[in-house]
Amino acid sequence: MSTEQSKLEQQLALLHQQYLARLQEEIPELARQVSALAALPQKLNWRDEIKGLKFKLHTLAGSAGTFGFPALGRISKNLELELRNWMESPAAPAVEQIRDFITLFQQVHQAYQASHHVLSVTSSQLQKQSGRHASIYVLEAQADISGFIELTLTSFGYQVKTATGVAELKQLVDAQIPDALVLDISPAAGTEDVLSFVARLQSTQKEPIPVLILSEQEGFGPHLAAVRVGAQGYFVKPVNTTMLEARLQRLLAIRSREAFRVLIVDDDQLLAEHYALVLQGAGLRAEILADPTKIYDSLNRFHPDVVLLDVNMPYCTGPELAQLIRLSDQWLSVPIIYLSSETDSERQLAALVKGGDDFLTKPMTDTALIVAVFARAQRARQLADMMTKDSLTGLLQHARVKEQLTYELQRADRTGAAVSTVMIDIDLFKKVNDSYGHPVGDQVISSLANLLKQQLRKIDIVGRYGGEEYLLILSDCSKEQAFTVVEQLRKAFAAIPFSYADGHFNCSFSAGISQWHSGLDTEQFIEQADQALYQAKHAGRNRTMVFDAKKT
Repeated sequence: MSTEQSKLEQQLALLHQQYLARLQEEIPELARQVSALAALPQKLNWRDEIKGLKFKLHTLAGSAGTFGFPALGRISKNLELELRNWMESPAAPAVEQIRDFITLFQQVHQAYQASHHVLSVTSSQLQKQSGRHASIYVLEAQADISGFIELTLTSFGYQVKTATGVAELKQLVDAQIPDALVLDISPAAGTEDVLSFVARLQSTQKEPIPVLILSEQEGFGPHLAAVRVGAQGYFVKPVNTTMLEARLQRLLAIRSREAFRVLIVDDDQLLAEHYALVLQGAGLRAEILADPTKIYDSLNRFHPDVVLLDVNMPYCTGPELAQLIRLSDQWLSVPIIYLSSETDSERQLAALVKGGDDFLTKPMTDTALIVAVFARAQRARQLADMMTKDSLTGLLQHARVKEQLTYELQRADRTGAAVSTVMIDIDLFKKVNDSYGHPVGDQVISSLANLLKQQLRKIDIVGRYGGEEYLLILSDCSKEQAFTVVEQLRKAFAAIPFSYADGHFNCSFSAGISQWHSGLDTEQFIEQADQALYQAKHAGRNRTMVFDAKKT
């Protein structure tokens, strides 16, 4: 067991002990309230008398199973449903009904005293890429193809090692497991040997190694063989290296992506903490909100990918809170998953109609919780990307990147942090399209986008501002620091080879930088960077210029 997993189990065990202590106080209090039901028929406000008891039983029904008391949870649910029936009846319950209820409650004591255990969490801890550049092993029998792939990937900052046969590849793998494999399965490389080696290698790994296949063959058979060894990309020769690098970047980004954020709104603190620990053990970020009146504060600060929402809470129901969330356009698309011990399908449907997307019935297994939340969060991010990002490059669209710049300037105005913005334009791009065709031009645009995504920090914001123009927002970055960064990017881009029918060519870009100061609005800020870009173009292209008011 890993140190992190051991720590998680200890935290869950501590929560279990705290829950036991809570039961030692709650069950005697429940017994007192149940005994008081004997006088219920004589009271005019008898429904008010049982409302609090019903709520406590509902809470117990939802939490007991999670903490190792499944029988206690089932009995509590039955008692809750009986009280619900009483409340929906026009007359107070008869003496016989109350007597039967008190008798049934005795099973609560028995279930509490029965043996119990702490449920173990199923952890699917997401792997994180370290700060180093990803290592890629390339198996390619043809030296010219191997060299071109190595040159391209190295230009993007990958650490590349090449092999011409399986024996040489095995030596590389024995020395160090790579972050990804690019493998030629053409006959010259020994198709069966390559596939057999990869299958054996994958069987020894806890997590499959991302594999991209190169081949001279198309068709169902070769594709199926690739899938069976865990391939996540298939490229027919001649290989489009831009698409190859883009696929590599997406696969590796899955491992290094920002953890999904889950907001848990539940008045049962111990149960909410259990959910949070389980989700954190699976590599997600979780935050607990016990006070529904603070929902907007939490949404605006935490920006959750998913909201887990208890259906029954004091002063505010889950569906009411879901509808409140949906009042704002900003949160219309965030998935809301209801959590409740409610088993009536009509009541569940009624809750879902009021702003919800899914319904999980308490108690649930840790695995069920992880899978439900992860699936919803992943889908939500995919949809958000489709709505806000450019389809060719995966960068933020024009309007979105300007919107992000406005937010960043507001933050800088509060904190006094430095912010630099950069306008980048590919040099002589019309000539690229005219000489090599628009598909090759799209490769150039995508390659620069991939380079920017890979080489910049996670806190930096990149958008496609126009056809071959890009806007960069560099937070906590002075113009001098921005100049150093952009120059590194410019040199790296100039080194990337692009292929066409008769050979290879290279491209360059020009860039303009502006540093924000108080009183400068979004449009003015971008205009300054654009003026610096114009100066770079006018000075001969393939260079970076910093805005200087004296030169305007």
